[in-house]
Amino acid sequence: MAAFVESGLYLKFDAKPRGKRKALLWPVLVHRVLYPDPKRPQLNLLQRAVLGLVRAKTVRAEELAELTGLHLNLIKLIQAQCVSNGWLVDNADALTLNGERLLDDQDVADTNMKSGYLLQDALTGKIWPRLVVQLSQMEPVDQMARFPEFMIERKTGQSIRPFKIAAAHTKLPSLDHESLMFAYRDYREDYSASRQLGESTGLPEHVSLQGVQRLDAIAQPARVLVWVTADEHGQGLWAVKDPFGLRENAWWLQESLLQAIEQDDRLLTHLETLVGIARIENQTVDEWLEALRKQTELQVLIEYPWVERQPDIKRHLAALLVRREKLQQGDNSHQELDAALVESQKLLEVLMQWLIRTYPADVGVLPAQQRLDFKLNQNLLKALQVPALTADVINLLARQKLDQVIRACATPVSSLKALLFAAVMGTLNESRHPLKVMGQNELQLKKLLELADLRNQSSHAQSSFTGKQPIQLTTRVALDSIQFALSFTAQFKEWM
Repeated sequence: MAAFVESGLYLKFDAKPRGKRKALLWPVLVHRVLYPDPKRPQLNLLQRAVLGLVRAKTVRAEELAELTGLHLNLIKLIQAQCVSNGWLVDNADALTLNGERLLDDQDVADTNMKSGYLLQDALTGKIWPRLVVQLSQMEPVDQMARFPEFMIERKTGQSIRPFKIAAAHTKLPSLDHESLMFAYRDYREDYSASRQLGESTGLPEHVSLQGVQRLDAIAQPARVLVWVTADEHGQGLWAVKDPFGLRENAWWLQESLLQAIEQDDRLLTHLETLVGIARIENQTVDEWLEALRKQTELQVLIEYPWVERQPDIKRHLAALLVRREKLQQGDNSHQELDAALVESQKLLEVLMQWLIRTYPADVGVLPAQQRLDFKLNQNLLKALQVPALTADVINLLARQKLDQVIRACATPVSSLKALLFAAVMGTLNESRHPLKVMGQNELQLKKLLELADLRNQSSHAQSSFTGKQPIQLTTRVALDSIQFALSFTAQFKEWM
């Protein structure tokens, strides 16, 4: 099948949502199809009760009358109706296949066929789990405009200029039976869920995708108006609204939107104002923290897009950004300052774990040494010829027990210093190792080790009984530690 090309056809199927929102023009291929016209007889409450009892093996009219509290003659009349409609077998002691399907709220298709439209996503190639009976077109103000503008309220003159999402440049897969069945399954689940939630009023007409036949050999490219809002209830930043109004959100477009954002900075600029969050006076602590988390996700996406490739590093980096935001907004309690140091060290530790796993050390060349041998460790570190290993850094790392370093190479769960030593061991015979490429001025490993010492000292109880000067943590120290950890991590982006 050919790739998507602009056709000037714009479609809209539902009204705009309330509140703050942004409009997108989503690229699709429109397939004109024939589908079976579903015949859904309506069961009344009494018929449903009788059919349910018959399926439960209660078939005698007298028993049905006793269980339902209905007159025996009324029960016999209902049985006759159900037999006549083809829902019960002739002797009324079992349900027919149509009766089973009807009781389960399934469609009973007849031989009549209707024409409708299936939409294929021009980003992913997947069929949207919706079938529409007619296309509702939008006319742009200027047909020749590259970025079309549409009038949405003629009385007020309000117009919108939606963002045009770029379609995939590769050929899209053809419409096949398997993709239709997946789309139909998802459509049925959404439709049933809407009815169960009491949203049956105003629901689109229910249709069947079983037995669909294509009418046109070539699909027509088009763009569908899709609205995006801030995700107020979920775990993400944005919510894509269902363009057809069947459900509140178009769950099948959520992941595609994030992929489109990663590939187009302009789309991110278009949507980021939806989640710009400031602390307000009557906001609870939990609400504010949730707002900070969402703001942080957006910040990660903007400033650190490369970290998406490493979910573990992303998680710790995002947590550190939350700490920084809280400090900058004035939350500088001792607990918050200490937490900032903890999160800074955690980010550096998980970075070292990534280095250890990505560039594993050959521990077979290391001597079995349980006791600390400072001189041996010095010689080992010097022999690796790592540019950032200055004399001071070597002396600090050489105080680690070698057996702890070897264990960290195999299972990278240890102190930051031991993890750094283990990561450095991975540079042996690996000229492309990041620690071999970057120099002293870039990495500043001595500062990393000082941060580890600061975290260790601040984590212990401090009092006059120790005879040592207490460590005074300040907001400036905490923010500097956060910035160092972020900058240090960012230097490895080219290798992730």
